[in-house]
Amino acid sequence: MSAAALAEFLIMRPDAQQNVLHDSKFLRPPIVNANADATRALRAYNVDPRRPPEILIRVKETLTIKAADRSIKPKARENALRCIEIIELFERRENTLGMRRMALAAAPRFDAIDIEGVTVSIQPDFIVGGGRGGRVGAGLLRVAKTPDPDACKLLATKEKRGEHRREMARYLIALMQILIESQNGRLGTPDRDLFFVSDLRLGEQIGAAPDHTARVRAIRAACRQIREIWPSIQPKAALYQK
Repeated sequence: MSAAALAEFLIMRPDAQQNVLHDSKFLRPPIVNANADATRALRAYNVDPRRPPEILIRVKETLTIKAADRSIKPKARENALRCIEIIELFERRENTLGMRRMALAAAPRFDAIDIEGVTVSIQPDFIVGGGRGGRVGAGLLRVAKTPDPDACKLLATKEKRGEHRREMARYLIALMQILIESQNGRLGTPDRDLFFVSDLRLGEQIGAAPDHTARVRAIRAACRQIREIWPSIQPKAALYQK
């Protein structure tokens, strides 16, 4: 499972949890992330202590040319426009995302880890601190649009979607701590105060929750549950119709 899918599972109702597990088991994510151009640019920008705007300007120029190129597939042009939107939204909300004052390093690609018998892929964008004997944390810049708080008119719906994203972020932070702890001190000593999720759609930086330890326990309990029911999950009929 991906970390995002597991976090979603933890905050969903039982019927929706079944959908998350089904999709994790039978629907493979696309090889190329639709937001990859934007996320690569934002990672490069944020790990550079100078935060040079030229990094983002160059990527936007390249994406603008790509979006206007009628010789490539419409989906590729749509992806280019989406990446431009993500970068421009970051530029408008950078100050509220709380990363500009932080010294960030690029996170390596981590192998998936085993949590209570479930293989989970957790991929932070950034490493915070660390080094031999030092305190270390990890961070994630979450750019995914769903659920989008700005795509609704009712304030109650907007608040509900915002809290959904915050709850996911709190579980993602707990998952990142489990990941760093699994490295056996190679990156440093994990410090929960150095873990964060900066949510682009909310324009907020979210840290570890007061009940962080309980969330770690909930993750492990959920993984034990998933391990037990995983073999019984069957593909939906719609999969056979594709």
